[in-house]
Amino acid sequence: MIYTNWMSFIKDDVRLTRLVIPGAHNAGSYGMSAMAECQKDNLFVQFEHGIRQYCLRLNTNRRGEIVLAHGITKGDLFENALKDIKKSLDMYPDEFILLDIREYYPQKFGPITLTYKADKNKVDALLEKYIQPEKYAFCDFEHINDVTVGDIRKSGKRYILINENEDYKFSKSCEQILPWEKNVNGAKAKEFANETLRFFDDYKTDGLYWFQTQQTPNLGTQVGVTTPARLDDDLVNYFDTIINGIATTPRYLERSNIIAGDFMTRDYSKSRAILKLNLLKGNVKPELEKEYEEGLV
Repeated sequence: MIYTNWMSFIKDDVRLTRLVIPGAHNAGSYGMSAMAECQKDNLFVQFEHGIRQYCLRLNTNRRGEIVLAHGITKGDLFENALKDIKKSLDMYPDEFILLDIREYYPQKFGPITLTYKADKNKVDALLEKYIQPEKYAFCDFEHINDVTVGDIRKSGKRYILINENEDYKFSKSCEQILPWEKNVNGAKAKEFANETLRFFDDYKTDGLYWFQTQQTPNLGTQVGVTTPARLDDDLVNYFDTIINGIATTPRYLERSNIIAGDFMTRDYSKSRAILKLNLLKGNVKPELEKEYEEGLV
């Protein structure tokens, strides 16, 4: 299998915004309560399943430590996630990743707004300790649409640290879009699988296109309040519907980029389906296409 080194098969001239990249929605929610958990395994296991884009949301625990967060739920220490990232990059030197890191965004509940804090200096210190942004963060670009796979390879850098406010040293504010609609993402699995594809028509960007393949539990929607795991148990049966819809619609295939989901390490089926799109887009080195395709089996 090639899930640990699939990026080495990609052509140098492929723009990052055209590359199809498996992502992990709420990548740091592993080990949380059932209502908050969207991934079962840590970031190293996710990496081994082909994931190269992680959204990590931060908060602070009672001991003043920076932790991974999903809303009010606090999870693993941020430094443990960084250890996994370091381990991944050390073991697989031909790969690079997209790290989307920020404090968990404010949440409104009627008249109450909950805010989440992660001291920037502490975050910077942890980043420097484990993954050395000064040495390994790629930030020599004006617009993310100009960046190619070859640019990152030639630079010797290993990741892009994405933060819309550039809160952290060597972080970059990259144009990106994350389509989400309450009624669509809260629909039953079959309806969601068909309806969410229209996002490719309704939402456009020259930056990173972050397409989510998971439903969202929410009051006032078809799925209501339930756990992400229960939703995924149904949605996994329609995942191929989503990917086939992309594969067979040229304009959707052209816009496909980051394709993220819940429970990406359930098995290899989600990453396999997503990574096959790189073949259809002509992103794989011609001499390695057969090996790439066979490695996804």
